[in-house]
Amino acid sequence: MVRASKDLLRKLFSSLAAMWECNPDDLEAKDERIFHKKDKTKVMDWEEAARRYFNNNGPLVGTGWYKPPEGLGGDYKGAAVGTSPAYSFSSSVCECSVDLETGKVKIEKFTDFHDCGTPINPQAVHGQVEGAVVMGSGETLMEDVVYDATGHILNPNLHDYLLMTIKDAPEIFSGIVDSYEPEGPYGAKEVGEGATLPVLAAVAHAIANATGVWIKDLPITPEKILRALKERKS
Repeated sequence: MVRASKDLLRKLFSSLAAMWECNPDDLEAKDERIFHKKDKTKVMDWEEAARRYFNNNGPLVGTGWYKPPEGLGGDYKGAAVGTSPAYSFSSSVCECSVDLETGKVKIEKFTDFHDCGTPINPQAVHGQVEGAVVMGSGETLMEDVVYDATGHILNPNLHDYLLMTIKDAPEIFSGIVDSYEPEGPYGAKEVGEGATLPVLAAVAHAIANATGVWIKDLPITPEKILRALKERKS
């Protein structure tokens, strides 16, 4: 993201420098404007600079990338894709209530702390964590692809394949454990799939704590909970 932003600025500076007949290195971006460091008469709003660039050159797009250090991965399938020099750490606590007569589970509150190295965009970090909590909780409690004996999917639509909605989503607290990863870009690690990993286990543990029975087959549906409670009594 940072490299893409710098690439975008480079293109804008180059465009304005040609217009103002100056060196791109003489330009600076600040407070939603681009201006000449020495000649204060040369100043333009960011919006206007982007509009002029688009009119002359087409869409204004910045690109950036990150290449992991050499020597990572292995010879297994997929080793060259997504290799990372560092791994994030995450911890989650799920608070839920279970109706022992119906087996219905309601997740009341979720608390998560995620160590993603240096958070380049904290708002995006919290968004990723909240999305991971909702997605992971839905996978644990609702999502299930059902097949018949011949392999045909019996619930190929969002009416029968259940997803967690805003009505089902719990109160979420997302905390950031700030650290620095020397091998990561700008000290960052990740906050993508790693944030989902503790969610499923946290939900399963909370249900087990509330009911006294362990359900190890996902999704943990009310039917499975009632069946396990009945087997425990027999």
